[in-house]
Amino acid sequence: MSKAVKLVFALVVIASMVLSACGATPTPTPAPTATPVKVVQTQVVVQTQVVEKVVTATPVPPTPTPAPSPTKAPVAADTIIVVSQQEPDTLHPAVGSMMARTVVLGPMFPGMVAQNDKAEWIPMGLVSVPTVDNGGAKLVGSGADQYLEVTCKIKPGLKWNDDKGTPVTSADAVYTWKYYMDEKAEVADRTQMEKIFQVSAPSPDTYVIKYMTETQAKAAAAGTLKGDVNFAAFKDDYGPDGQQFNAQSGPVVDPLYFTCLYDVLPAHILGSIPADQVAKSPFATAPVGYGPYKFKAWKPAQQIELEAVSGNVLGTPKIKNIIFRIIPDSNAVLAALQKGEVDVVSETGGLGADNAPELDKLEKTGQWKVSYIPGYFWEHIDLNTTKFPFDDVKVRQAMAYGIDKKAYLDTLYYGKYPAGDSFLPSFNWAYGGDQLVRYPYDKAKAQATLKDAGWDCSKSPCTKKMADGTTKGLEFTLMTTDRADRQKKAQIIQSQLKQLNMGVNLSFLYGRGLFATCSAGGPLNCRTFDAAIYTWLGSDDPDSSATLYICKAIPTK
Repeated sequence: MSKAVKLVFALVVIASMVLSACGATPTPTPAPTATPVKVVQTQVVVQTQVVEKVVTATPVPPTPTPAPSPTKAPVAADTIIVVSQQEPDTLHPAVGSMMARTVVLGPMFPGMVAQNDKAEWIPMGLVSVPTVDNGGAKLVGSGADQYLEVTCKIKPGLKWNDDKGTPVTSADAVYTWKYYMDEKAEVADRTQMEKIFQVSAPSPDTYVIKYMTETQAKAAAAGTLKGDVNFAAFKDDYGPDGQQFNAQSGPVVDPLYFTCLYDVLPAHILGSIPADQVAKSPFATAPVGYGPYKFKAWKPAQQIELEAVSGNVLGTPKIKNIIFRIIPDSNAVLAALQKGEVDVVSETGGLGADNAPELDKLEKTGQWKVSYIPGYFWEHIDLNTTKFPFDDVKVRQAMAYGIDKKAYLDTLYYGKYPAGDSFLPSFNWAYGGDQLVRYPYDKAKAQATLKDAGWDCSKSPCTKKMADGTTKGLEFTLMTTDRADRQKKAQIIQSQLKQLNMGVNLSFLYGRGLFATCSAGGPLNCRTFDAAIYTWLGSDDPDSSATLYICKAIPTK
């Protein structure tokens, strides 16, 4: 999913929280099943009264709630249970964007290269990480026809975890790039793929990536570039409001060129499926990867099961099974921890610094280690700048001045999370520092900003006479998932903006509903939302997040 806005409020730079068991796993009891929350009643402040109003969210496919399952047998010692609060909307590597999906896919699709615990890039599906220094990447040609060429060599013995053990080949890489560059493909993001002019397969174990030359980039922006894919379909992406290739100077490069497309897809399974049907194919719910674990089962609203692949070229795992158990309620997660029914609560487990008192008690038992680790997760509000009222920059600025981030961080997270002022954490090399435009909490400035923009905020909600002669109220819907701390956070923000006489409706959706594709009615991808709170994951490369807030990142139906 690409983001559908141009403005963001960084609410908090989140430290990834990981819990790991220090002892063996006792006999578990059944995990609670997921109960989708689609709409809740919301409060809109009108003058001095609180009026209950039902806000109808964009329809999303219901998540089945299975009947209570019988008591489960004890979990074997060679199995670990990982808690996930949200259930993935898909398990296709190229389609979804939920973090829950990413965590589940990791053991099955480890990537062509990946980072180790020291943030060093190491080869996974490749023989080595291709760089300029080791000759794996080089500039070819000169002048406006010069281009970056990257040679990627597949690790010998790398196989797809299908029944035949089909080798991973360069044909998979070629298919992957062409799939991303098919305008009918429903992919999460194609920013890096659009920089590439060609992916070729000189041999089964080698694929070569050629990035665009300056000449080709300008042709792409003009809609005249010809090649192995339909570049013209992405003319707007290449233009002034996108990659700005119309003004390209020198060869097109990418700071993460050495990742070799990040990952590859199985051409022998997906190649015969039309691009517009891949997202709904059986592969999306039962993927075939090449990693040390393979897909075993997906029991809706309960758990996703993976099993180890013996003899995998990346190594045979010592742990035979991984079970991602879906427990949507934070209190139920805590209960499972106390009973010793789970082994790991990762960043998708639904626990955070808001649970610090309970987690501190657990750690004192000596059975658990609680770690707060600075990371690239950032909680924020996305604003739809194409809709009223956030098409008015003054309203956006007033909202930013009117939210007291420190107040709710201290209230909800016991001061363990720092307030964010960028999509990058302060430890990132590209963090803006003093160059950032900040919006500190300033109620008086927020009120003055609205007044300067013509809003009458003498009563709630604020009103303004529009250019067409109509009068509109300053009212919008703030949407987020049904996670407990997000609901509380939204309520605090609603209360703070009430002091400005801004009317805020609250809508809480089950996670899959918020992040669903547009074809499934997802409000983010369909751009039917006003404002939404959720977490995004960045990386070492600032461009991976910066490109979310340019016009080309706006999704289409």
